[in-house]
Amino acid sequence: MSPLPPGIPRHTNPDPDLPMFQSILVPLDGSEFSEEALPLGRHLAAKLGVRLHLAHVIRPLTDVDFKTPQEDLEWRNQIREGAEEYLAGRAGEAEADEGISARIAVLEGRPVPTLDGYLQEHGIDLTVMTTHGAGGVERWWLGSVADGLLRKGSTHLLLVRPWDDTEDREPGEPRFNRIVVPLDGSESAEAALEPARVMARTFGATLTLLRVVPAPMELTSVSGVPGVRVEGEGHRTRTAEASSYLDGVAAGFGDPRPETLVVEHRGAAEGVIAGVQRAEGDLVVLSTHGRGGLARAVLGSVADKVIRGSVQPVLAIRPPDPDA
Repeated sequence: MSPLPPGIPRHTNPDPDLPMFQSILVPLDGSEFSEEALPLGRHLAAKLGVRLHLAHVIRPLTDVDFKTPQEDLEWRNQIREGAEEYLAGRAGEAEADEGISARIAVLEGRPVPTLDGYLQEHGIDLTVMTTHGAGGVERWWLGSVADGLLRKGSTHLLLVRPWDDTEDREPGEPRFNRIVVPLDGSESAEAALEPARVMARTFGATLTLLRVVPAPMELTSVSGVPGVRVEGEGHRTRTAEASSYLDGVAAGFGDPRPETLVVEHRGAAEGVIAGVQRAEGDLVVLSTHGRGGLARAVLGSVADKVIRGSVQPVLAIRPPDPDA
């Protein structure tokens, strides 16, 4: 795809007076692990001035045989009362500390479809939840609920690592200072641009646009002689095109103009993770259906690996459905 000319990026907020995200959901299961996402969810709701939803899903008990329907009903009522009390406490804290409006919901069913149904019913466009970050693309595991919402859910998803330090920061200290957007030249990947700009404006962060190009071949010697870098004309052309493309996209943002970074790497996902580290990024914003330069999948093979391998929070943007 040819570089964008200077101008407005392809994906823009249709109403700049409205926040990109109208409401936020933080799913909670009662564990300290799930609550790691709550400080950032609260903070973001306060910064954007939107409502915060807190939801708990009561899962069906397939291995419990209640003797009577009355016992089953009593169990459900007991669990629901406990969940409502738990969520009400967390919502009250959020309202008192952040000055935001918080709504609670106790739901029943399988977590992924139940949560997604609630998201659609209430028009929630951002979910914030904790995931396990492996710190390397060789170990990929998100957790079944986060993974299910990422692949089948209907909203954008902000994935927070268990070691998130939002709660420990000084009042007024920005949560994000540098936001990195990986791009591959496709319109689908550029769906992340406007949400990234909203986040940068909200947090006063610097925006960095990143593109990965294949690293040139290196000929090495078994005798320990330093390798020889084989950099042909094709590689120089790809690097120049990547730089020109990023410059064109950056020009469409006006002032402040995003920084750009071209990274050479043998693997696209590994290159993105290395680029985020080089840029000292503390938030990655990417499209879940970008081309990625290597292969296509339901989620996008490169996006999938970046989401699972990054140690930084990742905002996964679901591009508009072209058939909608």
